[in-house]
Amino acid sequence: MNPIKLVPILATFTSLLIPTTAIGQVNFKRVPRRFPTAQIVENGTKLRINYGRKTQTIKASSLSIAVLDALNCEQVKISPQQRLSGKLFVKGAISFNRETGNLAVGVLLQECLETQVSAVFVLQPQKTWAGYAIYRVQVPGKRPLPHEFSSYPFSSITNLGYFGDKLLVEHGDASGTQAMLVFNPSNTPSGKYTGCIVTNQGEGNRLCPSTGGNGDAGTRRRGDAGT
Repeated sequence: MNPIKLVPILATFTSLLIPTTAIGQVNFKRVPRRFPTAQIVENGTKLRINYGRKTQTIKASSLSIAVLDALNCEQVKISPQQRLSGKLFVKGAISFNRETGNLAVGVLLQECLETQVSAVFVLQPQKTWAGYAIYRVQVPGKRPLPHEFSSYPFSSITNLGYFGDKLLVEHGDASGTQAMLVFNPSNTPSGKYTGCIVTNQGEGNRLCPSTGGNGDAGTRRRGDAGT
């Protein structure tokens, strides 16, 4: 599938899901003079963050999540719940929140039968990226999420980015359908699911999640941090 650029569809998405006052709330004076940069390295298996002279390297495999009702590639069937770790960082799915310094990353968890299972994590840095706390962006579904380390899956993530203080994530499937999800600020850096819009209609119709479950992210478990 061909990725759709995030910028051209922001205006349409904003008019449907985001209050027009959100733009005025961005305080650009808070942006630091020196800001981190991030680069995917080693064939997508690692993410290198540079902050001045300091470098932090994060392995995709260090990011894990409990995924509900997703394809289990080993058993070739849908599993009610499975614990998956990252395989690759998704190219183009890395974004710093310039208000907070938090970093959102899209991660491929597994792939088979023309189906990808993915997740989004938000990394909250300690001072100068000497360490970081890990939060999972939670997608709701038919059942309530059991805990803050779980989510219904994203499919093939094509873009993500911050628009003001909101996180936008676009994903698609093999049929060419693409949809964008929005997460508003909440009590944790990962935010809370707010809404979804189909940005390209193919044959699929399951990219916008059910809202029957809970979409609010919980708190970070003690010790769940990078070093």
